[in-house]
Amino acid sequence: MHQKTIKFKYLRIISKIKNHFLSQVITEYFKDLHIATIQANSQLKLQFFQFLPFLVASFITGAVAFGYYELFRYAERLSFFIYEQNRLYIFAITPISFLLSWWLVKKYAPYSKGSGIPQVMAAIELSSSKKSHLIKHFVSLRIIIVKILASIVKVIGGGVSGREGPTIQISSSIFVVIYKILPSWWPPISQKNILIAGAASGLAAAFNTPLGGIIFAIEELSKFHIKHYQFPLFIAVIIAGLTAQGFGGSYLYLGYPKLTTEGWMILHGVLITALLSGYFGSKMGVIILKVMDLFSLAKSNIAQISIVLSCAFFVAISIYFFGTEVMGSGKELMENILFNDDKTVEWYIPFIRMNNLIATFSFGGAGGIFAPSLSSGAAIGAVVAQYLHIFGDSANLLILVGMTSFLAGITRAPFTSAIIVFEMTDRHSVIFYLMLGAMIASMIASFVDKQSFYDRLKKKYIQEVTPPKSSKTR
Repeated sequence: MHQKTIKFKYLRIISKIKNHFLSQVITEYFKDLHIATIQANSQLKLQFFQFLPFLVASFITGAVAFGYYELFRYAERLSFFIYEQNRLYIFAITPISFLLSWWLVKKYAPYSKGSGIPQVMAAIELSSSKKSHLIKHFVSLRIIIVKILASIVKVIGGGVSGREGPTIQISSSIFVVIYKILPSWWPPISQKNILIAGAASGLAAAFNTPLGGIIFAIEELSKFHIKHYQFPLFIAVIIAGLTAQGFGGSYLYLGYPKLTTEGWMILHGVLITALLSGYFGSKMGVIILKVMDLFSLAKSNIAQISIVLSCAFFVAISIYFFGTEVMGSGKELMENILFNDDKTVEWYIPFIRMNNLIATFSFGGAGGIFAPSLSSGAAIGAVVAQYLHIFGDSANLLILVGMTSFLAGITRAPFTSAIIVFEMTDRHSVIFYLMLGAMIASMIASFVDKQSFYDRLKKKYIQEVTPPKSSKTR
């Protein structure tokens, strides 16, 4: 009996120990779970606050990009209408519009001039240095306003100009404006990520090419691995693209051209088109830079106005003699040769468009080279097709290869160029031809100039805004 009592007490003690231990384990488990829940909620809250500026800026970018597209399209149609009323009007409208575009940029926002892509590249480079305060020269609210006004004014006068590069600078400026107004207690956000996401979303909204925007950010803008900014980048591109589509509907920039890749002459045509487009694309960039350097030598306002007027009359004379094919962004030209049975393009048209782009871009004012480059390449592809006696749907392949190759030649971004043209037309069957043309063009362009047009402009702009180092006195 005594032994049973001892055994019973022993079991009770063991049971109490087990219950106490189990209670501690359960308590610790729920305590850890509570801590983990708090940490998870805190992390989710942090991520929400970090991504919210991207969401807001992306939505605004999509809306502004659509509005800018509508204004730009109206301005281009207005320029065609003026020409159709009386060709002589162009000799008054072109000089006035060129002067006004130049004056707006010079007086209110000097670095809203040109395309806008080199400015964004410069801002991204400065964002990771001690010179980040200089970013305000390249992206700001004032840049947005002046860029839109100056580029629209220029295209009314028949300037060979596009809206895609300007949209990239505008969208990056929108993202930076949102970034600047965040309160001091807001979780830190990388300014470089803001700039990259803004540029990518701008390109995606301008062309309705989300993949093109992402590839552009990776290939042209960023030197870091995508894992460091992939989520904000994807979110920005998606939201901006969906917003633009919400206003304007789902569309392809150039529709659905019919294509045929049969026949051995096609490959010869692709190679010739890529070689010519890559060479002239890069060469045009070199000439633009030389003309810009000459323009910078003119210090007085009278000398600069004289150059602007000379460029304007050069463009006006070209428009007077050769018509609407050598003015504007060139989208109408691309649509005509892709979707009409008659794909005849005179051999001189791509060269006149290139010369007009040089004259339009070099003196200042705002306006991009993306769409004009695509149209010049399309014209080269059409001319090559004619000389090789390639007609119909087969000629369309060379036209698309010309667009891709010319853009790759001046930007030195072959994958971006191929993906943009691919997404603009939704022609899956020719993606390898586009990539082949882009790679050949990029290689040929490197023989013309070691650096791309955008890289040279980026370095030029950074040097201009960077104050000279003061010499140390002994």
